[in-house]
Amino acid sequence: MKSYISYISSKKSLFTFVLSVSLLGFLISCEEDSNFIQGGAKPIVEAYLVAGKPISLIVKKEIAYNEDTSNTQTPINGLDIKISDGTNTYALTSVGEGLYKSDTNVKLKVGVTYNLSFVYNGNPVTASTIIPTKPVGFKTDITSIARTKLNLSSGGGFGGGVDENVNVNLTWSNTTSDYHFVVVDNLEVSPVLIITLPTTTNFSDLTRRFRSQPVQGTTTILRSQQFQYFGKHNIVLLKVNPDYAALYNSTGSTSQNISTPPSTITNGLGIFTGVNADTLAFTVKQK
Repeated sequence: MKSYISYISSKKSLFTFVLSVSLLGFLISCEEDSNFIQGGAKPIVEAYLVAGKPISLIVKKEIAYNEDTSNTQTPINGLDIKISDGTNTYALTSVGEGLYKSDTNVKLKVGVTYNLSFVYNGNPVTASTIIPTKPVGFKTDITSIARTKLNLSSGGGFGGGVDENVNVNLTWSNTTSDYHFVVVDNLEVSPVLIITLPTTTNFSDLTRRFRSQPVQGTTTILRSQQFQYFGKHNIVLLKVNPDYAALYNSTGSTSQNISTPPSTITNGLGIFTGVNADTLAFTVKQK
């Protein structure tokens, strides 16, 4: 099974988003507040803590106002990063490209508060999070759908071959209104497209993985035409903390509220949060 970290990481890079928002926020704030923190002074952290797994996180560099913004993915290596749970302290190893890892024998636990700490540019960077409990009662009303394979590579329209758009109803229990979202992932080594488009098409949004937005409810509806490939899929329900939902939703921010990207990291940007998940099997068959 694939790591839940790969499911929770946004297709659109969190670093790219936070970097661009941070730069825009700097431009806005420098006109309104002479006490702003110099751009480039904060690290951007991306860390998702998963129960039963060791620790891994990425640290990259914030864009400064006077820097070349074409390089938005500069890693920060060699930091002395520690994570503690009140009893144990885990020193992370810098393995390159901004990635830091704990020993593989570290196994994180549900309900434990984990504290991040390191120093960057002379400032203490800190954050804390807790790993939520596993989602409860995750169900689907159907476990497979059938789609018609269409080959439009030579041009022409769909004709009468478009399938009915069937609902896939996903439900779970959520008495405490926690945030959940769904990721659908095709598992095939060589997936087969349901609809093959003309080579001249400008449509480039073909993806083996798609997702819903975080909600505090108990249901999400998928549509059969969202699936672009035949074969076996994972439907993963992820339970996340409010900080993740806030950062996800802020991708729709405007210049009126974008000056500070949402983050619970002191003297830093990005996210340090816990996640838990449950998975259902799903199949897209060919008619």
